[in-house]
Amino acid sequence: MKYSIYISIFLIGLLGCRDTIPEIPLKPHTFAIRPVPTQTVAGTPIEIQLKTNATADLSLIISNAFGSAVIKPTHKKNVSSFRFPNEFAQRSGICQWSLVHDHKVYQKGEINIRPNPGQGTTMESYLGPRSISAGGTDFSMFVVSPTDNYDNPLTDGTEIAYTYQFNNTIQSIPVELNKLIGWKNIQSTEKSGRLLVTASCNDAKSKALTTLVYPAHAIDFKIDFTRNHQFADGNQIIRFSTDVIKDAYGNVISDGTLVSFSVLNSEGMLLQTKGTTINGVAKAELLHPIERENWEITAYITGTAKSNSLKVSFEAAVRDFNVSLSQDHRIITIANIESFMGQWIPDGLPISIEIKDGKGNSIGKKHTTSRKGKAVFTLPGDFYPKGNYQVQVEIAGILKTINTSLQ
Repeated sequence: MKYSIYISIFLIGLLGCRDTIPEIPLKPHTFAIRPVPTQTVAGTPIEIQLKTNATADLSLIISNAFGSAVIKPTHKKNVSSFRFPNEFAQRSGICQWSLVHDHKVYQKGEINIRPNPGQGTTMESYLGPRSISAGGTDFSMFVVSPTDNYDNPLTDGTEIAYTYQFNNTIQSIPVELNKLIGWKNIQSTEKSGRLLVTASCNDAKSKALTTLVYPAHAIDFKIDFTRNHQFADGNQIIRFSTDVIKDAYGNVISDGTLVSFSVLNSEGMLLQTKGTTINGVAKAELLHPIERENWEITAYITGTAKSNSLKVSFEAAVRDFNVSLSQDHRIITIANIESFMGQWIPDGLPISIEIKDGKGNSIGKKHTTSRKGKAVFTLPGDFYPKGNYQVQVEIAGILKTINTSLQ
């Protein structure tokens, strides 16, 4: 125990006599950045150089509209160099940079990269709608977006020359680029036709785009008719036609415009037929009626125009016919149905009879069509027992009534 105490005292004295080791101070890092341009044009190489005694944990963070990136330096003779990737050097706009060492930002700045039209200009052009109506109130919009070879929009105020061609007239109008695009409303002309549009900026030219100026809405027009005769034989055709339909500016309306011909007959019923225009003229047809009629015809282009009204009369084609009965009165023969020139009425003319009992009450109707100027009806006993009846025959609006006693 006594020896342990002596040993402890000896060691303490030995340690207390040892020389203290001095601390070596760390040399501070220095950064001497060479001048960095604040303005440049797209496509120009960008490099930031600096003299520094720090080589580890050194990086440059850059950020622009393209995105962000971390660049590591290259070292040569105590000079560290940061070269911007092409994706950042070719993108116009503000590019911000920050020098970072050991997670600390030592210096920062920004570079304004301008478009570079000197390397060439490209252009996108758009035109729409591709069809407009004549008259000066409708228009197409022509939009142009010029860029440099790196797809950077050119600066506001860049001049774009717009050129229009219609018929024998060519006109150029300057427009300034504003907020990435240059645009111009192309008003329609009073005459229909094809309008060509193109643009140029610096050394770039757009394709020639086309908008069609179609005729405006049709104005009121006139109609007429033709027919072989005026008789209501249900066989011939009456033809309606318009004059050349135009708009308010004298343009012939577009082919394929639908024209509806409405026919009001003597009974107030409305018939209709349609035609489409070719070279401004529309045509349509209807069959003659089968009995005396008075028609009033008016044509319409829906929502835009109408025609004058025509009045057309049809005379009865059938003047008379004969009705005969069989011995038992159950077969009714209608013959000698002659037309206006003494010929047989055309096959297919509707013929009807109405059968009434002795008190005048209708108990049945029958229908058929003519063939070779005659028609036959049969009244079978299963439906019409023996007795007195009244038979009314109607052909082309002509009525004949006979009284019969069925056997």
